[in-house]
Amino acid sequence: MKLYRVYSETGDTYLMAVESKGNVDKIKTEANEFEIEYLGKGTRDNEYLFKVNGEIHHVFVDNGYVFVDNASVFKLERATELPTKEGESVEEMIKGREGEVISPLQGRVVSIRVKEGDAVNKGQPLLSIEAMKSETMISAPVAGVVEKILVKQGQGVKKGDTLVIIK
Repeated sequence: MKLYRVYSETGDTYLMAVESKGNVDKIKTEANEFEIEYLGKGTRDNEYLFKVNGEIHHVFVDNGYVFVDNASVFKLERATELPTKEGESVEEMIKGREGEVISPLQGRVVSIRVKEGDAVNKGQPLLSIEAMKSETMISAPVAGVVEKILVKQGQGVKKGDTLVIIK
């Protein structure tokens, strides 16, 4: 079983656990489970056929954009494999990472509004990052207690850096 953090073009991140057996992948996210079977190439270039939870779908890939059944569009910017512990369940793998606050952009931390040990609500502002003279507020993805702040005011950060850990 492998765990990935997937980054979309819009800056959203998703955690995805993947277990592969032959040409069938079982994928579990925070909200959904999928059983995906690769059926083969489609009738045009860059088209592939997949059976997802028993339904056949045509997937077309063009310049990093993924079109599902000529309707749904998704652009995957990148995927990063995350370390896992032996014997850890899928739920434990995902649950352990959902409190990680990830930078959606490259910039400089201009203010930190919480400190370690603070209780926070989902959606509560944690810090702000400035990029190209524009300030972006970073909010808590889950409710909990701020366990660790991994950045300092004035520090430069890259897209995908872990900023804060909430437990």
